[in-house]
Amino acid sequence: MENALILFLKYPEPGKVKTRIAKDIGNKSACAIYRQMAEGIIRNIVIKNQNFYDVHVFFTPKNKEDKIRDWLNIDVFYRLQEGKTLGERMFNALKQLFQLEDYKRGIIVGTDCPMIDVPLIENAFGILEKKEIVIGPSRDGGYYLLGMSNPDSKYFQWMSMYDLFMDIAWSTDKVFDQTMEKIRKNNISYHILQTLFDIDTKEDLFMYFGRVNN
Repeated sequence: MENALILFLKYPEPGKVKTRIAKDIGNKSACAIYRQMAEGIIRNIVIKNQNFYDVHVFFTPKNKEDKIRDWLNIDVFYRLQEGKTLGERMFNALKQLFQLEDYKRGIIVGTDCPMIDVPLIENAFGILEKKEIVIGPSRDGGYYLLGMSNPDSKYFQWMSMYDLFMDIAWSTDKVFDQTMEKIRKNNISYHILQTLFDIDTKEDLFMYFGRVNN
């Protein structure tokens, strides 16, 4: 297998997930929404995958691995997120699969964008056969997908890849613009996917369910 899909995931624990939504609807309800969204994305990109890519669930926290396995109950690879910042954890995940598993292409997604599905993922992997980076911007200024082709053993390419994840104002509306600035600065070939939206606030919830019901 040449393609690896990385799913970043937290154990659904009240007060630890969807904290912005929780301010309006409470920790338990926010956790239930997170759990439902994660399960929906797993159905979209894992269960419907026709052996086009391997799936690696990078989870946190460390002491919840058994509970996460029981919750998801799917045949995928389970790996612990490693790093102090989100950028470090993302870089380490890609580096691990590129260097240790020798995948040719890697894509990272999270559990905040319920519109992610198999056609979108397959299209992104296809783009990576021609481009070094593929990125899906989200409406809030972040991104819902980031993929890249394996830098192999080229030192400059590894340093350019590392730079994409450092000194980024994570969880702000600057993430996409800062990442694109680094991509262009390092002369990395790229393709931008359609803009989708994450569900992080009560307003996002209303927008999504309004769209689904129309």
